[in-house]
Amino acid sequence: MDDEILFQGPGFTIARSHVPGTLVPYASANRADGNVNHGWLDLRGRPDLVSQIPEARKSAGLTKLLEAIAQPSSELMSSGCECAAFDHGEEAPNSRWHVGGFVDVMFKDAERNRDPESLVTLARRLLAGVRGSEEHHFGFEMIVEPLKAFFGHDGCHALMAKPIGYGPDEQKAWTNFNFAASALADAVTALR
Repeated sequence: MDDEILFQGPGFTIARSHVPGTLVPYASANRADGNVNHGWLDLRGRPDLVSQIPEARKSAGLTKLLEAIAQPSSELMSSGCECAAFDHGEEAPNSRWHVGGFVDVMFKDAERNRDPESLVTLARRLLAGVRGSEEHHFGFEMIVEPLKAFFGHDGCHALMAKPIGYGPDEQKAWTNFNFAASALADAVTALR
């Protein structure tokens, strides 16, 4: 089943998937394409551990977002994350490149993850807290998805928060991605 679009506006989409994507915790694994999933690292209350996540080393914005989620005062936690650059060729010169990434976000309290609407509300609150920019071309996709398991609990959900940066070249796309991820980090901090 395709994702169900719940809300959409300039630069953002909030959707719901009905396909379980991950579980918490999860072990490291080698993928068929040669990439490595490094496994879940418990960052709850430990922003100092973010530097140990290989994916976070690619982006200052992703690092800031993970650190904001991991603050001891945060009701949220993260599980998986990633970011990468993509070249779309010369057909779209102003947005030839995009850098996409994600962080799976959920509440620390399993009961708050049972109702997918609580994560839709979280997505809306985060997007409402993102500051705009005249000089950065970015957007967000927020996808609420079921979890296979959450510390042994069934029936829980996560929010896949996906900042995206666009640009005519790879460097500008990374700059815009970092801005978007940092703006999302600021919105996470403002929730407290």
